[in-house]
Amino acid sequence: MVGTAEQINLSGDRLPKVDALPKVTGTAEFGADINLPGLLQGRILRSPHAHANIKSIDTSAAEAHPGVEAVVTGSDFPTIDAGGSAGTGEVDISLRYLSELVIARGKALFQGHPVAAVAARTAEIAEEATKLIKVDYEILAPVQDPVEAMAPGAPLLHDDMITSSIGGEADTPSNVALHVELGRGDVEAGFAASDHIVERTYKTSIVHQGYIEPEAETAWYHPDDTIEVWADTQGIFDHRNQLCSLLELEQGNVLVRGTEVGGAFGAKAQTRISPLCIILSKKSGKPVQIVLNRTEVLTATGPGAAATVTVKMGATNDGKMKAVQARFVFGAGAFPGAPVGIGCLCAFAPYQPEAARIDGYDVVTNTPRVAAYRAPGATVGSYAAESAVDEMAKKLGMDPIDFRLANISKTGDQNMNDTEFTTIGIEEMLLAAKAHPAYTAPLKGENAGRGIGIGWWPNGVGVSSCRMIVNPDGTIALIVGTMDLSSTRTGFVQLAAETLGLDPSEVHITTGDTSSIPYSGTAGGSRVTRSMASAIYDASQDIVGQIKERIASKLGVTPEFVDFSNGQFAARDVQDNPMSFREAAKEAVSSGNDIVASASNNPNMRAANGYALDIADVDVDPDTGKATLTRFTAFQDVGKAVNPDAVEGQIQGGAVQGIGWAMNEEYVYDDAGVLQNASLLDYRMPTALDLPRIDCVLIEIPADEGPYGVRGVGEPPIVPPAGAISNAISDAIGARMTQLPLSPERVFWAMQDTTNGGSEAAGD
Repeated sequence: MVGTAEQINLSGDRLPKVDALPKVTGTAEFGADINLPGLLQGRILRSPHAHANIKSIDTSAAEAHPGVEAVVTGSDFPTIDAGGSAGTGEVDISLRYLSELVIARGKALFQGHPVAAVAARTAEIAEEATKLIKVDYEILAPVQDPVEAMAPGAPLLHDDMITSSIGGEADTPSNVALHVELGRGDVEAGFAASDHIVERTYKTSIVHQGYIEPEAETAWYHPDDTIEVWADTQGIFDHRNQLCSLLELEQGNVLVRGTEVGGAFGAKAQTRISPLCIILSKKSGKPVQIVLNRTEVLTATGPGAAATVTVKMGATNDGKMKAVQARFVFGAGAFPGAPVGIGCLCAFAPYQPEAARIDGYDVVTNTPRVAAYRAPGATVGSYAAESAVDEMAKKLGMDPIDFRLANISKTGDQNMNDTEFTTIGIEEMLLAAKAHPAYTAPLKGENAGRGIGIGWWPNGVGVSSCRMIVNPDGTIALIVGTMDLSSTRTGFVQLAAETLGLDPSEVHITTGDTSSIPYSGTAGGSRVTRSMASAIYDASQDIVGQIKERIASKLGVTPEFVDFSNGQFAARDVQDNPMSFREAAKEAVSSGNDIVASASNNPNMRAANGYALDIADVDVDPDTGKATLTRFTAFQDVGKAVNPDAVEGQIQGGAVQGIGWAMNEEYVYDDAGVLQNASLLDYRMPTALDLPRIDCVLIEIPADEGPYGVRGVGEPPIVPPAGAISNAISDAIGARMTQLPLSPERVFWAMQDTTNGGSEAAGD
């Protein structure tokens, strides 16, 4: 069943993480901790070139090297002709392209593209052996910029790629895989009726998710053709599905266990190195583990997408947004599937312009194939949209929040794809922000600026499953099928405990494998807590129902006259003989009677929109252009905070990633397509020393459907920081910033240009 938000009133206790002890003591098992009898270590030979035909590969010297047990190339893998979806979430990829991403077939399409792999007795031997593999390359001209890749005459990555659009397919191959079109109303009439028009082009950079652990996976191909996989993944079932499709395996023969995940953010929804482990294990007859180094992670494991976005906006003197037109060019990397559709949808979701036309292009380039990065596409869309909104408010002489309030989306309005918004709290969030000291306090300093940004993420649904077992002592064993990425296990324990009237210490949670729990979808899309909450609620009601059947006679009534409320069972109208849940549970399972319940949420639940808002204060050094973030306040409609500590942690973590995207982080390539900053020394992520305190303001507008009113909170907080910080810097220097990251060099030259009477927009 699907309950309503009023059925369960959560306490919102700040419960410490249930898995804190094993993680801080080092006993939690991550991918590189797997140790099996006879375990071999694998290493990958990667292309040094961004674009090259592979004319031949000679592995004989590597195979003869002492200690080497197996060598594989693309010829050892099935050829996948099907173009069907691999089921990797918001940044999807076809099975054919996923297969070619795992290991190259005839052509290397980015620096770091796997060409061969070796399994040996030690990692050092495997590394030595990769250097003995001889590859004859025909180097081709690369293209890194998606706008340049669209141009006639640009180097083609795929000779058979044809642009797909609403109107059909193109006639000739190009680097454009997809053209997305969204909108409503008469845009030209809207601009004609506008008193003011803003039009600018914005550009963002490729950025990485920044895991705290390099990726590591292990596979063991047994003689009876059964396979065990220890996967660094966001979804064990979808991981198994991908492996079976890519390697033509029977699902019943493959067991996937998830290891602890040291950061994922959507990028570990697709398999990358475990297919190599499986084939190496099959050839060697021994388990094989591959642990990537940090350079491999940065060059080849799927960063967040960059885009070039042009926005044109028209509004009347009274602040009505009449028309919006936007063009998004997203770089997908070597294979198509950039988050262009969701990026286009997210950009103007907070607003209701009278007319809109949005075009998006999915373009391949000779860079690593992109992966999801926490609300993929939305940060880029919000940055461009919020910059235009801010500039329009200034043109109109309106308070930035008042201009937004005049044009916001409300419950029942439609998004650009005609989908109706379920209950949303954007108006309440804006009003809270307008009254908050972060907005009302005066700025300090001559070079200070303040900016605001809003972001939206639809939040997914999908399927989550759990199993509950009543232990003989009346406690609960809770087994879930989703991976823990952000303290979700702690939230699940709280949900089960409060529903059953137990202390959280009386609920013991474990994560199952693909043989011990019904199907659960990938943990991503800010869907897991809400969907699992529904499953936990339904399993709890099943448990309660079974206990009622078992204890009714003890209470002197039939089961239909047993009530359960506030953690106690009692006979209806006879309140002098109540039994606590544990007392009743112990009675019910005495004499060896099992009580077990499994449940999955309804996958047709409506999505619960996630809105976030940031207020950023900056101080800009006029001599260097360095912008220092002096205050940052994050507002978010969370529906209902199951555990405020965990919610605030998610908001702060997402905000920091958005701040890094805005101010520091970018991939830097040379003309040959070789990444120049492939280390965490040179790829500059913000640390605590770069940040002010990130204050959180939780808005609780219960979501539609589901028994607790919760919303996903993990992805919305990364969406608005870039827009808010860019608007703050623009406010401080009097010039509109148009390119991320907002590095000191870009800010400095923007100030110089303005001082010298040049353009008010600043990029490179």
